[in-house]
Amino acid sequence: MSYNSQGVVMVSRRTSVASFLIVVLIVWCFLVPTTHAQSTSLYFPATGHHLTDNAGFVSFWQVHNGAQLLGFPITEQLFVDGLAIQYFEYGRLEQYIDAETGATDIQTGAVGVEYAEAMQRIFAAPPPRSTKTTAHVADNGYMVRVPFLSFWEKAGGLAFFGQPISEAIWETTEHGQRRVQYFERGRLEYVPEMAGTADEIAVGSLGKTLALLRGIDIAPVANWRATVYGPPASSAPDIASLDATPTPTPVPPTPVSTAEPTVAPAPTNLVVQPTAAPASAHPTVAPVAATNTSNKLIVINLSQQWLYAYEGDTMVFDAPVATGRDGMNTPTGNYTIYSKIKSQTMRGTDNGVPWVVPDVPDVMYFNGGVALHGTYWHNLFGTGVRPSHGCVNLPLDSAIWLYDWASIGVSVSVSY
Repeated sequence: MSYNSQGVVMVSRRTSVASFLIVVLIVWCFLVPTTHAQSTSLYFPATGHHLTDNAGFVSFWQVHNGAQLLGFPITEQLFVDGLAIQYFEYGRLEQYIDAETGATDIQTGAVGVEYAEAMQRIFAAPPPRSTKTTAHVADNGYMVRVPFLSFWEKAGGLAFFGQPISEAIWETTEHGQRRVQYFERGRLEYVPEMAGTADEIAVGSLGKTLALLRGIDIAPVANWRATVYGPPASSAPDIASLDATPTPTPVPPTPVSTAEPTVAPAPTNLVVQPTAAPASAHPTVAPVAATNTSNKLIVINLSQQWLYAYEGDTMVFDAPVATGRDGMNTPTGNYTIYSKIKSQTMRGTDNGVPWVVPDVPDVMYFNGGVALHGTYWHNLFGTGVRPSHGCVNLPLDSAIWLYDWASIGVSVSVSY
């Protein structure tokens, strides 16, 4: 630096260049981390959650066709025993410690096994097998074959979905009756209307079901400048209905019979035997205030078309119901409530005809797309007429009480 004859500071060209380079370096230091974060952090408006590479989940998701096999994230990254996990629509990613090397790696979580345990599903034993087969036969005897074999193999087979834990079976899902097969780490579903296309096999939404069942927060969060991925958030309901009619119209009340079901205290096997013909009578037991007891049970007797609510051995409420029609029968078994929606607009198709039923109240899902809910479009409860697509229809006032009384995790037993 020097001064001219007027005393003005003169800056040398070398100093100017050095100053310019310092400014460029400072700007670069600010920009590079941001650019790096955006390239390895994604935000999904449809579910309202991020996916980052802090634990390597973005890389795993991208390499393993995550959009199709795992779906979008429905939680932020969580930690269990110091290791990262994250729930997705169809599954879960988790860190684990390799027993041989001690290194940290990533695997898909055993959502198929955990879902079956949570819903008390017991699958039939595998049948005897021929020694000559082109299908995959697991160590436990279950077989993976058409239509699921090719999809399972291309997805990574044992490494991604694990061994089968059931045969291919028919099951009522949130999309209606489908042929499905359970694996240790997921459920595959055959979509007949997409036969012959790349979408004829879909992955079931066990990740979301488990998260809801366990009370994990899936509420959306704001984007913190991550790269946006996928479609925008939708205001439409995210659980399809199995139960509605294209044009719901009220049906005149059925005459009330003087006979009412006679009900004994709940037996230990959770089955209430019918002792009278079903009738569309009012509940035989006056509702009592809901309590916080964890020993709650909902019993649905398909023969009586009647529902009973128990706290311990005490019946606290009962109501008439209308269940699934032939071919779409309400499934029997022991389940738990895994999702509650106060009001839902239900959409679907019936023999190719689309239908929409707005504002279905007090919806509680307990087995895939099978739910208990209030019903305003008919008054056939307890009559023996079974109009639904698999759900358990309740009178509006009964549905309100049951919704307030039952929390997620309450047991539901369905039997004849």
